[in-house]
Amino acid sequence: MTRDRSEAMLEREKVANKPKHWVRVVTACNSKCLFCLDADTPRNVYLPEDEVKAELRRGIEELGAEKVILSGGEASLHPLFPEFIRYAKEDLGYDRVQTVTNGVRYADRDFYKACMAAGLGEITFSLHGHTAELHDWLTQTPKAFVKLMKAMVRAIRDPAGPIVNVDVVINKQNVAVIDKIVELAASVGVTEFDLLHVIPQANAYDNRDLMFYDVRDHLPTLQKVFRLNRHPRFVIWTNRFPVSYLEGLEELIQDPHKMLDEVNGRRFMVRNYLDTGKKLDCREPERCVHCFIEPFCTTMDRAMAAQRQAGVAVWEHGAPAADGSLPGLPLPLPFGCDTVGVTVETMADLLRVATHLPEGAGLEARVNQPGALPPGLPPLALIATEPAQLDAWLLDATRLASGAALRIDLNQRTAPWLLAHRDALAGCLDSVQLHQPGHEHLSEARVQDVRDPAAFFTALNLPIRVIGLPACAAPGSRLVDGVRRLSARLFEAETGRMSIRELAREHVSQHYHAKSVRCADCRVDARCEGLPINLIRDQGLRLARPLVEGPWAEAADAQLRARWPEPPARGLHGKPLEAPPPSLPGYAMPDGPVIDPLAAVAQRLRERREARQRGEAAGPSPYGPRGA
Repeated sequence: MTRDRSEAMLEREKVANKPKHWVRVVTACNSKCLFCLDADTPRNVYLPEDEVKAELRRGIEELGAEKVILSGGEASLHPLFPEFIRYAKEDLGYDRVQTVTNGVRYADRDFYKACMAAGLGEITFSLHGHTAELHDWLTQTPKAFVKLMKAMVRAIRDPAGPIVNVDVVINKQNVAVIDKIVELAASVGVTEFDLLHVIPQANAYDNRDLMFYDVRDHLPTLQKVFRLNRHPRFVIWTNRFPVSYLEGLEELIQDPHKMLDEVNGRRFMVRNYLDTGKKLDCREPERCVHCFIEPFCTTMDRAMAAQRQAGVAVWEHGAPAADGSLPGLPLPLPFGCDTVGVTVETMADLLRVATHLPEGAGLEARVNQPGALPPGLPPLALIATEPAQLDAWLLDATRLASGAALRIDLNQRTAPWLLAHRDALAGCLDSVQLHQPGHEHLSEARVQDVRDPAAFFTALNLPIRVIGLPACAAPGSRLVDGVRRLSARLFEAETGRMSIRELAREHVSQHYHAKSVRCADCRVDARCEGLPINLIRDQGLRLARPLVEGPWAEAADAQLRARWPEPPARGLHGKPLEAPPPSLPGYAMPDGPVIDPLAAVAQRLRERREARQRGEAAGPSPYGPRGA
């Protein structure tokens, strides 16, 4: 990948990672899109003013969001929509207020002006066809195309108007003409596009025979549009588009942090699955195989199973107190943990920590100022990320003879050291594991990851134990599982349950892997997790080199079959649901499922309607004039 493209990707990452918050204000909509993802939510709900404003405040106060997206349904239908814009912009101080819309209401000049006066800063128009016939049929709304184009042109021509961009839900009906849709929008001045891959939710799943398509049949047209991103005038984003089909266009792989938004949108379902084992509404193999967040659900399943089955080894506590004590350490150690992970400054600090460990517990340590191992330590595992640590712990093999284990993070600093000291490494292979870290951000992968790990392992030529890389990227190694670990930050201090947001971040940084289309030809494909997502975004899917034949293909296949006699199950394979794991020691299990506020509002609306039907006084509507 050229430096210019790499720099452009880093700039895109900054834009994509600007803290933002999605706030649903209605579920009502004046379109009936065949691919609608929200059609299975309670319909025609207009969220009360106080609830919408509370959610707007949450974005600032809890999430640190700088930008807010008002969404629906069709958010503009809410009678208080301009007021929500003003409140977010003026009272709360969001840098920008955005909305995603079918454009129908913005065709009304007065409504458009009211939104601009309130502070609307960005409009994303949803355009799904290059003709009225196609767009109106997909949206099932007569004259929708004409109104959308009128609104979009008005916004583009307004000298003081908003940022304007277009999203397109790519589906079986419009994928062959996606270039014409983009050409139409570009002809009136649109330069930024968000291209959404249809996913198996609600109407899109019900109409799956009409909606789902084989990407391979349309790659030339899709790539023609995707390559517009390399034109200085245009910005193209992909949304939920399968990573495997973006080889050669890795700059368009959706920023993995989008996963946080996706999970947040399903947070009540996720919360209930984690706490009570209640099935996610969308959990079906026929859906999972098409779903963007299936990898997260697999991570969630595996975390739940490890906790419930006491299969966790290391509790990552972080930094101890100055006296070596471990405030907040759960006792007894939960989920089968028998080792406490800490980060300390000096080797002497390890002795202080050791006096505060639970009886029989081992110690895993990151030591910023390495040195000789002091005597009297419990079973010890060290983590090395820098050459100075390898100098201290690996050059003299006797320093590991006491039974200490060493995990080396492979990076641009440790890799040259290992090649230069290959003989020292060869003398202690039984004590060493080499770990490919994941990274939450592309910028981290760029400065940390070794260029082409397979070339490094070929040069090293040692049967070293390797964690975190597929067989094709670690030739000649011993492919092993790392110990299961849990970080204290994954758990909510108030409940002792896993934090959804932190679990999603953990997934992005450690467990989100992907493959090339070419990987289907690899003999170990069924037992391979793929490459870390930000390694791919940085260096490209070219690193995926399918093992078809030859000595290493046979050896890797034998290793992985011994490790997994049956390929690991995932949701898309029909994997059974997991039962909820226990809470941290000292915390009770949840009383029951949480209630989605949207469902609660819908229930109150039903009760009001039923009361009117019975002739009872229902009182004033808290939802605004359209809410009743």
